[in-house]
Amino acid sequence: MDFSIFIILFIILFGLYFFLKKFNLLVDNVTFSEHKKIGIFNKSPIVLGGIYLTLITIFFISDTYFFLKVICVLLLFLGYLSDRNYLLSPFLRFILQILIILVFVFFDGIFINTISIDFFDNLLKLRFFNIFFTLFCLTILMNGSNFLDGLNGLVTGYYILVLGSIVFLNLNSNLIIFHHLEITNLILISLLIFFTLNIFGKIYLGDSGSYIISTIVGYILIKESQNNIFISPYYIVVLLWYPAFENLFSIIRRLSKKNNISLADKLHLHQLIYRYLKLKKIFKEKILNTATSFIILVANLPLFIFATYNHSHTNTLVLMVLLYVVFYLLIYFYLMSLFRKIL
Repeated sequence: MDFSIFIILFIILFGLYFFLKKFNLLVDNVTFSEHKKIGIFNKSPIVLGGIYLTLITIFFISDTYFFLKVICVLLLFLGYLSDRNYLLSPFLRFILQILIILVFVFFDGIFINTISIDFFDNLLKLRFFNIFFTLFCLTILMNGSNFLDGLNGLVTGYYILVLGSIVFLNLNSNLIIFHHLEITNLILISLLIFFTLNIFGKIYLGDSGSYIISTIVGYILIKESQNNIFISPYYIVVLLWYPAFENLFSIIRRLSKKNNISLADKLHLHQLIYRYLKLKKIFKEKILNTATSFIILVANLPLFIFATYNHSHTNTLVLMVLLYVVFYLLIYFYLMSLFRKIL
């Protein structure tokens, strides 16, 4: 990609940041969302991830991604209503998410063609079931990503790892032909630039940015999986496991306790890790938020490297993601046992 694109994207991000900051626009109310309340050193972060990614999608990718552009605009408005606290009903927000993604899945022909289980693959041949399953996967990913946005650089850094894996695999495989490298490289560079301010808590993706980046990356991965028989579907599962499992586990644990699943809580793994590090005073308060993000990203890095080199080995990938799920649960329940009396 031309270096001039990097310069242009850099100017767009920093121009947006200083403009919004000067006129006190899109300042996040971090006290509103429970999952964004902890560890905020900067009390007035600018929520510009949605508008930044939407502008890039509209003006820098080809019109062959017309429906993706439309969906980004719709998610931008939905996320804006949520970020500014105009849309207070979690149920209504979820319904609107479903409707937007449903339009995208139906009109753009997004479908998951296999999960390497014969019985389930036969069900996926049914158009209605395939739409439902694809919709389920994208909404789980979308909301899981939004859960994680409260820590500096966590969501941005995670999707940098995801897209970096795709780019690396493209450079080192003679069998796989990627058809969406233009948008992959563009979004990767956009996130790398965004990361420079995100890690300091100056800017956040916000609900709109989290919705958009998860949808774009999910779209890219589904499309590439459709076009490449040499990529195991569980390579995609591994790349997206953390935000997806964060959401699924959150739903399961709240249902088991008969809590309202539509309300945010303060019991996500990244929040518990943050509190543990704060309790042990391992890092200074000023860098604790960012340090927690880096610990989680570094913990995921071996899995990403392993998956990239074993992208076609389904059994191995399934084993690895299961090991990480077990690892997640062990850490989660250990930390919960420490904080049970406090929380």
